[in-house]
Amino acid sequence: MTTPTPSGPTSGPSFMRSLSSPRALAAWALVAYAALSLLFSLILWIAGDGSFSGRSRDAGFDNLVVGAMPVVAVLLAVHLAPVLPRSKLIVTVALIEYAVALFFGIVTLLVGLGAEIDSVNDGNDWLYALNYLIIGLANLGLIAVAAYVVLRAFVGQGGRLPVKWPATTS
Repeated sequence: MTTPTPSGPTSGPSFMRSLSSPRALAAWALVAYAALSLLFSLILWIAGDGSFSGRSRDAGFDNLVVGAMPVVAVLLAVHLAPVLPRSKLIVTVALIEYAVALFFGIVTLLVGLGAEIDSVNDGNDWLYALNYLIIGLANLGLIAVAAYVVLRAFVGQGGRLPVKWPATTS
């Protein structure tokens, strides 16, 4: 007598089995959407129309999608019981997304600030430039807080950052 082959959510490749849960599917969709947003922000920043500083001003590396979706994915994967099977990978992807967002967000904020200040002609334009700076810093601050939450989840999952401190000699 033969044993029937299992079918359904427990059969197939392991990655497909991990997507059988709606929570896992939602977590992967959130980090994938944020990754696509970052990818197209990078492409449009490099190859878009207009001046480099103008493109930097509107780059979008610090938007709400990039700031919120990865941390929601991590909360779904790690902080709800039971922890998802591939939660460490989800957390790692989210951490990389935040590193990219923060790096390019700071670069484009500074370059875009030059374009914003260059277009100042009167007092009202100074207000817009100040708004650009303050809101840009606030957006990056929110992304940094979300990155910290994800970093704590990463360390809680057993991850280590590849940081080498310089050796001190006494």
